[in-house]
Formats: sequence, structure tokens, C-alpha cells
Amino acid sequence: MGIRDLPNPEGGIDERDFPDIVHALHENRWTGSLSVTQNDVSKSVLVEEGRLVFASSTSVDDRLGELLVRTARLTTRQFHDAGNLVGPGRRLGAVLVEQGLLTPKELVQAVIEQTQEIIYSLFEWTTGRYRLRDGRESSTEAITLKMSTPAIIMEGIRRISAWSRIDRAVGGLSARYVRADGYEDTIANMGLSLEKLSLLTSLNGNRSVEDICADSTLSDFEVYRCLWAFRVIGVVRRLDEPRPFDAMMEDEGLGMLLAGEEQ
Repeated sequence: MGIRDLPNPEGGIDERDFPDIVHALHENRWTGSLSVTQNDVSKSVLVEEGRLVFASSTSVDDRLGELLVRTARLTTRQFHDAGNLVGPGRRLGAVLVEQGLLTPKELVQAVIEQTQEIIYSLFEWTTGRYRLRDGRESSTEAITLKMSTPAIIMEGIRRISAWSRIDRAVGGLSARYVRADGYEDTIANMGLSLEKLSLLTSLNGNRSVEDICADSTLSDFEVYRCLWAFRVIGVVRRLDEPRPFDAMMEDEGLGMLLAGEEQ
């Protein structure tokens, strides 16, 4: 499936899509921090040998307390009272455990969920600037993600609902796909559903997206998202994309035709 080139140290996510950036870091077993800024919000992801292990955000809506209220694990009164006890050396999670509002195990799960939600939210961004800072950074966080990067990419793309973006990434009904060699190793720890696994295993030849949709028990919308994710992580290949050489030859042919008309 080959190693993808690392993204430039800085750039726009409208130039290189976030899922592709993440997978390139994974394939290169890269270590460092990936930060993405959009308007006045900045989100940062720590990466260790291609694995996304922790994330932080400047957005108020990404904070732990807001997540717990949003998922009905805290009432607004509990959140307000616990927030008044937060101070230097006292984080909200510790306060909630001290007050018996969360068990230590529940706190760990909540922090993991918070980290995941910050990362997944970045998959939905289509504008903003990213920056890579190479090298291991010291972190005081004891709770880190243990998910495989392909599984994170799969779920991150599943969260995307913009049809125009999904359709463009897949290539439409006439686009043709085939399963890549060695796909078994990539999906081994992803925990794919039977429907998604069946979609992948059925791609044992050159097939159009229209045919793939017709044979799958998944909705067409879900098939498209699966194909996009499968392509990003390298377990399927799109066969009908023009190679750079082909595009160059087409441009040269057009230039020769125009030059002939001018004579």
C-alpha cells in the first residue's frame, strides 16, 4: 500500500484533507503535535509513532464539564457548583470524583470520550490552517487513547454529513474500486461491523460504486462514507483516477490543438 509523503509542516486543510493528513502521519509512524486553527479556535493532537493519543481544544464547547452536561451525566447545578471549586492544582475531574459525582473509572472514560470528540470534530473542518511540530512533547496527561488510527479515521469520516464533500471524495457512481492487497493486516484491530466487512470482502474485482451500492445492505450514503474511509486507510484503491502523467499529456494535447488553430 506504500508510504504516503508527510504533509508540509504548515498548510491549509482545504489543500490536504484532514483524514489524509492523519493517515500519512500514521503510515510514517510520525511523532509530534498536529495543531489546526480555524478562526479563533485551535485544536491540538498529540501523535506518538502514528497513533493519536491525546487532544486539546481552546473551544469552550470541547471542555470536559460541557461534555458531561451535554450527555446528561451532570446537571447544570452540579456543573456550576463543581466549577466554583476549580482552582490552581484542582481540575474539574478531580473535584467531581471528590464529590462522588463520578467514579475514577467514569472520569477516565469521560476524558477518553472528550479526546475522541475533539479529534472527530476536526474531520468535519474544511477550512483552517494546520501545523506539524516534530518531536515528542512532554505531557502531564495520564489518560491517553488506545484506538488504532485506521479505526479513528473510519469513525471520523462516519461523522461527516456533507454530501457534496463525500461524493467528491468517492468520485460518484461511475468511479471504480478494487480491494487492495494486504488489507487484512490493516483491519485486524478495527472492529468493523459485519456489513462493512462484507462490503470490503466483496471488492475482489474491478467494481463501480453503483454496483457496490446495489449489493450492499448498507444505505448508499453509508457505502460512500465507507469507501472514502477505506480508500484513505489504503484497503481499497480507486482505479479510474487519471495519473498525473495522463493529465499532463491531455494538457499538452490541448496545447498542440490550440497552437494548430492559431496557425
